Amino acid sequence: MNDQHHNDSQQGGKKLSRRTFLKALGLGTATAAAPAIVSCASADGPKAPAQEPPVGKMTYRVNPKTKEKVSILGYGMMRLPATNGKPFGRDNDAVIDQEMVNKQVDYAIEHGVNYFDTSPAYSRGLSERATGIALSRHKREEFFIATKLSNFDPATQTRAASIEMFQNSLKELQVD
Repeated sequence: MNDQHHNDSQQGGKKLSRRTFLKALGLGTATAAAPAIVSCASADGPKAPAQEPPVGKMTYRVNPKTKEKVSILGYGMMRLPATNGKPFGRDNDAVIDQEMVNKQVDYAIEHGVNYFDTSPAYSRGLSERATGIALSRHKREEFFIATKLSNFDPATQTRAASIEMFQNSLKELQVD
């Protein structure tokens, strides 16, 4: 297969390139996926609002053995929104806005994103929990989730410590 075939969706009989989808999503930032997506203003003045991403036009990769379809656009859960409207993180002591995380995950799933990526190290150690809460409201077969073993400290690099970290990730993500 050629790259054009891989990057185009055959859903609904109409092709939608990955580039077109990302442009419609707003310069490719899934983390900005919220009910109202608008473009940023430029030095020339405000831009017209971006188009709403289409529903039902996501491109997927199909596992030939299992036939599972994984969206080519993944949703990174590294920078989550905080209650003060700023990204939660090192420079923001507000709390994660779980309601907004839920809305963003719902929006992504509604638009065909079914691959979510997190880590126990993201968002000061709270990304997996927030992601787990948001995704637990959906059927488990609707999404794929990836996380990491973030055992940077040599004390956490033993087999036992790695297994414990993995088990904790499953618990926080509310998956088995």
